Amino acid sequence: MQIVLMVMLALSMFVLFFCGFYAGVIKEKYGKNWLQAVPIVVAIFMFNIIFILTELFKADRYQ
Repeated sequence: MQIVLMVMLALSMFVLFFCGFYAGVIKEKYGKNWLQAVPIVVAIFMFNIIFILTELFKADRYQ
């Protein structure tokens, strides 16, 4: 189970990185636009998933 949690953590960090990248690309290409909200919302969701996964690593049930 710990391997699955580590893979999920790595994937969520990967998605979080690309959310920042695409937010920068959208800002550079279109300026201030409502499209910039999409990667920001996904980044907030990924940050919450990373926080939840780190809390699950601390729990004895998922070791």
